[in-house]
Amino acid sequence: MDERPTTRPADWRPVTVRTSRSATEGIYGLILATAVIAVSREYGEDDAGRVGLAVLVTAIVFSLAHVYAAVLGTGVSQEALTRAEVARAVRDHWALVEVAIPLIGVLALGAAGVVPDRTALVAATVLALVELAAAGGYAAIRHRADLRGTIVSAAIALVLGIALVLLKALVH
Repeated sequence: MDERPTTRPADWRPVTVRTSRSATEGIYGLILATAVIAVSREYGEDDAGRVGLAVLVTAIVFSLAHVYAAVLGTGVSQEALTRAEVARAVRDHWALVEVAIPLIGVLALGAAGVVPDRTALVAATVLALVELAAAGGYAAIRHRADLRGTIVSAAIALVLGIALVLLKALVH
């Protein structure tokens, strides 16, 4: 009889789930970053470095806006605002920036000339959409869906992600 300890398969989770705190903020961050990439292409911006910088700045600004809203909302609804509450707000909303980092890495490959800028832009968009689909599939797996349910959940997450990105791009 084999007495070696059994190992469990690696705990695979999408980036949006592995973020510092909030999967919700991570998913929002992916949609936001993908919309920035889509909008940049609509305006003829094919410089992957500039688009990567725009993604980073947008993620940071939106993260700070979410922190500000959380802190102000807490401040007006409670007697006193503590440093711990401010720190928690920063941690909770940092996921919005965290999920953009792999996309910025892909865009940096274009900026560095490793791949053409257009390829980097398409690859970053595809990566974000695949991540959204993975989050949908992971949610189904966590709720014990069968293979069919997992695929349907991933497909719905992908379609909704594409729709939201297109809507954000149209609004801008």
